[in-house]
Amino acid sequence: MRRLNNGGQTGRRAFLKASGMAAAGMALVGRSDVGRSFAQPAFLSMFSPTADTQLDTMSVWSDQPAFTRLFENQREQTSVTSDLYDGVWEGDLVPHLPRVLHPSPVIKRWQTGEGTDYLDEETSGATKGKYPNPVRIWEAEQYPIGNGRIAASVFHGSGRDRYALNEVSYWSGGRNGGTLNNKGDKGYDGEHGPEVGENGFGGYQPVGDLLIDFNAPVQKGSFVREICLDEGVVRSSGTRKGVTIKSIAFASHLDQVMVLHYRADDRKKFNATISLATQRDADSVSLGHQGLTLASELGNGVRCQAQAVVTSRGGEQISSADHIALHAVDSFTIVIAIETNYLLDYTKGWRGEAPEIRISERLKKIKGKSYDDLFKTHLNNYQPLFNRVRLDLGQSSDSRNAMPTPRRLEAYRTSPNDPGLEEALFNFGRYLMISTSRPGNLPAGLQGIWNGMIDSPWGNDYHSNINFQMVYWLPEPGNLSECHLAMIDYLWATREPNRLATQEYLEATGHPHGSQSDGWLVYTSHNPFGGNGWQMNLPGSAWYALHMWEHYAFTQDVAYLRNQAYPMMKELSQYWTSHLKTLGEGGKGFESDYKRVEVSLYPELARVKAGTLVVPNGWSPEHGPRGEDGVAMDQEIVSELFLNTIKAAQILGVDQEWVEELKQKQEHLLLPQIGKEGNLMEWMIDRDPVTDHRHTSHLFAVFPGNTISMEKTPELAEAARKSLLMRKTTGDSRRSWSWTWRCMLWARLQDGEKAHEMLEGLITYNMLDNLFTTHHIPLQIDGNYGIAGAMIEMLVQSQNGVIQLLPAPCSKWPEGSVKGVKARGNVVVDMSWKGERVTQWRLTSPQPVPVTVLVNGQRTEVLPTRS
Repeated sequence: MRRLNNGGQTGRRAFLKASGMAAAGMALVGRSDVGRSFAQPAFLSMFSPTADTQLDTMSVWSDQPAFTRLFENQREQTSVTSDLYDGVWEGDLVPHLPRVLHPSPVIKRWQTGEGTDYLDEETSGATKGKYPNPVRIWEAEQYPIGNGRIAASVFHGSGRDRYALNEVSYWSGGRNGGTLNNKGDKGYDGEHGPEVGENGFGGYQPVGDLLIDFNAPVQKGSFVREICLDEGVVRSSGTRKGVTIKSIAFASHLDQVMVLHYRADDRKKFNATISLATQRDADSVSLGHQGLTLASELGNGVRCQAQAVVTSRGGEQISSADHIALHAVDSFTIVIAIETNYLLDYTKGWRGEAPEIRISERLKKIKGKSYDDLFKTHLNNYQPLFNRVRLDLGQSSDSRNAMPTPRRLEAYRTSPNDPGLEEALFNFGRYLMISTSRPGNLPAGLQGIWNGMIDSPWGNDYHSNINFQMVYWLPEPGNLSECHLAMIDYLWATREPNRLATQEYLEATGHPHGSQSDGWLVYTSHNPFGGNGWQMNLPGSAWYALHMWEHYAFTQDVAYLRNQAYPMMKELSQYWTSHLKTLGEGGKGFESDYKRVEVSLYPELARVKAGTLVVPNGWSPEHGPRGEDGVAMDQEIVSELFLNTIKAAQILGVDQEWVEELKQKQEHLLLPQIGKEGNLMEWMIDRDPVTDHRHTSHLFAVFPGNTISMEKTPELAEAARKSLLMRKTTGDSRRSWSWTWRCMLWARLQDGEKAHEMLEGLITYNMLDNLFTTHHIPLQIDGNYGIAGAMIEMLVQSQNGVIQLLPAPCSKWPEGSVKGVKARGNVVVDMSWKGERVTQWRLTSPQPVPVTVLVNGQRTEVLPTRS
């Protein structure tokens, strides 16, 4: 059963000892219905929450139907389906609300303000003011499924179910060449719609919506919908007209299709209508011999097709021009294939086979497979990834365990003492990682791979100043290294267009044509075509190099280091060895706001030695002046790049003479400085450090870098701690990714209580009912991925050559266990703890080499067990 009884906790928390050294061997009580087909009784009785059951931390669930209202650009093609019963239980009066065909053009966009933006009078009335914004319905009401390429936001409603469909490469826009001014800025704002051609930036586009209408509201008290995190599926159950209907939805990675399966508990009493809703005027829906087909094409020539193949058992299946009606059936299955003509290859113009050819091949490969076959294939692929890690943070109260997730969140905000909810959030982050990022596909953006709008916030792009990186903080320590490859392969594929954008930037800022040497930069925003937008982010590509290095550090894959990571790291290092600026004694030559500064006015510059190297014309993202030399974040990132590139070259035994030159450059870089308030300075000029600004860019060297640490640089670590306190956690700081980064920072500073406060802040201020995190109003789920990584960082760290167990314990997790997380060196860590002490632990590795472990204050040399 999905909700385990209290007696199951003994097995759930069991740990076993191994000979000699303690070993983590957690046994998690399994679900009785995992892997069973819908025809078996376990599925038909799976939803039976009672007061004495305990919520399995492997699920996110609600007993309230989702709102299925389409908004703005979405268009239902027929009158056979509607949102008439949204918010209505069986027996309730159906509200008759006026249709507002032309909502106010003034109050429409998410930028304006929470509670008033995108105001929709009809939805506000139907939800009694809870959801005045249809965008929030899409963000907060959906339960996501995905396989790294195709995805759906699942809305199990009262009178109908809705699946908002996505395909990761369905993007408008292109390279977005050219610049706007002498700072090298590019066009970006307002260029996210479907009409944007290859010369613009564009945005991630939704495919369309599949609607399943029951023409009857659900019976109150009978409804449950749930994300089953350990199965990678979304389920629902509800009774309509006396018939209980259960469903399951998943996106299979191996078969590359989505599968929706519905079954009634009473034969031949299940009626439904299936249709597709489009997003753009030019989109079309047709009925073919295989089912419904949606076709779409964007202004840049990227084409998309989605096919929904419907099979039913019992009763009748009647096809009309634009929908399929099911009458008196026992069950039905919908297989959805979605393809575009995008290809991750710059040399081929980013275009490949036509989507209809690809769909035909997909469907041929699964021809003859039953629902049970598809489900088994999905589980056999998904579960080995998900089951690598197990986390137990201790028991929550029975009253919390019995609560649906939205009510549990409400209770947490009043009393943040619910380790079971935090466990579920951790598992949700891993679920999202597996669902959004697989090898061979594009990586996840600001909203993962889910989007319901043709003009989504920031185009759901890749933001290089924190957001893209935060998405990929989880896979290495979370033992999902293969999920990291989507990011790294994307960076490899976009090198050439990034070189072109870099040359455009250099020429716009006064460099002569052809002055670029090796390497490439990225702007703050970029897209799947190597297109860059908005402002140049000078250290962005160097920050990406840390991801390239970390994949090697965790996997020890020398072939990857030689063939992919090191070539990129080297060329990025070469760029910076050619473009660093040399300052004179006392900072002579220092510039701010692109202008020379009288250095004698700033006593803090007196300590700058002649020959000091700085990154020119920088910016501490969205904070402080642009065009300033030696910004702390820039210096720290380039320093990490040089250090890691040197290590990589030494491992490979290459470029010895060049490495010596790189070492010289590294030694002359401006180092982090301590200001008059005892803080780590954000700029070379000692400005006021007290603010609630959301970015903590100047603390990069603490995390994700590691040149500042409690052990090696205690004075700088203390300055970083003071800076973090001065950053506050009010106002502008309350963003999902801000809480997450600060949680990481406090974990690295070995303050578990403060780290847990950041976790509490994220849940309290920036979390929706479905556990998605937000950037105030717009959905932004980088915090979901990142917080799972941060929770690992509180338990296991491995930077600077030492594997440290329980470096940041907290009182809210008095005892627990973790199994399967990764440390650098390709080491898997299992451990349990009580209080602030590790009680049992084990290290394993496929190719064991001696490692240093810090446990309960003692350093030990250990040879991991061979895995």
